[in-house]
Amino acid sequence: MKNSIQKDIFSKSDKQLTRREFLRTTASIGGLLFLNLWNSGFASTFGRLSGQSYSGQILRDGGLLFLPDHGTLFVASDFHTRYADFQMWLERTRLVERLRNGDDVYGLIVGDVVDSKPGDIHAEDDGDTRIIERIREIQNNLDEQGERFLYIQGNHENRCVSIYEKLVTDEAMTDSNQQQIVKNLFSGDRGPYYQQFNFVSRMNDDRYRYLKELPVAVITENGIVGIHAGPSRSLSSPKDIISLSETVVQEIMWSRPVEVRKDGYNTDDLSAFLHRMNESSLVVSGHTPLSYLPEELIRDNVGEYGSQQIILATSYGSEPAEKSYLALDLKTAYTSTSELRSGEEIRLLESQLAHITNAQSIISSQSHRLSTGSPLHQV
Repeated sequence: MKNSIQKDIFSKSDKQLTRREFLRTTASIGGLLFLNLWNSGFASTFGRLSGQSYSGQILRDGGLLFLPDHGTLFVASDFHTRYADFQMWLERTRLVERLRNGDDVYGLIVGDVVDSKPGDIHAEDDGDTRIIERIREIQNNLDEQGERFLYIQGNHENRCVSIYEKLVTDEAMTDSNQQQIVKNLFSGDRGPYYQQFNFVSRMNDDRYRYLKELPVAVITENGIVGIHAGPSRSLSSPKDIISLSETVVQEIMWSRPVEVRKDGYNTDDLSAFLHRMNESSLVVSGHTPLSYLPEELIRDNVGEYGSQQIILATSYGSEPAEKSYLALDLKTAYTSTSELRSGEEIRLLESQLAHITNAQSIISSQSHRLSTGSPLHQV
């Protein structure tokens, strides 16, 4: 292996070598701290987890963000290139305006901005790139208030980062040959699998670094845990998320309820996870399309798993319900999903009229495809 690596290094240009060294270096960093991180470590930093007082600021340690006990938290999920839905969320929450005015609000996207989904007629070309650049613009241009716009990795961000790393290190991918290498990947034996992670064709070193540095979970003073998918059975304490334990990270990004997958988690797993996450009370996530869930687990346009998990679908995956987002009061100790009320904590992304118009648009589009003989794709 050593000889192979040495041979590969000497066969590449200085530019390619620099690029590969850059990726290897950034891949070894467990998340650069773009928020206020205290050097004393997690146990002595976070008041709720250590029993000590803290300054009420947003804090980050490794892969975990901690939010204080004040303000309103707007949560969205799974935009999957749909820039129009992302923009609508910003408008409905007036998030940018409120941040600019210094209001006590936070925005949180629990992953899966990237990748268009197969057959999604609402996917937007380059929409994920536009969303990411808009997020970064907000974070960078609003000074300290920009730090309140939070974005954590979903399984698609995480997988695109790892695929991009592999293509650069194993295939010597550069800007000039990227499209051909990705085309070869998508047409190979496992092409259909890799096509799910099509953002790799739009990734560059700068976007790679940004996504690589994203945290993977949020915990709040009032007992909310924000993750992309579901609980980790392997987690022993929040330190596993702080240290970016690979097993734990993959579980919180990919897991689905047992009603969806035979090897999935159940309500006991959920309770155990929340207990280990410093006796938190509620998981807020996305990932699982609502159509995958039994009808009895959908309430007020969200998935309600037991009494301790809300599964959001702000954009992709909302059918047969309507697109929704959350507005959570960080001063309120929510002990059950039943305390989240339609029209209050659970809010529709679109008005009823907009929803009806959108549905009519879908029917019209599908009718046109049938009349022209174009195939319909199933998600």
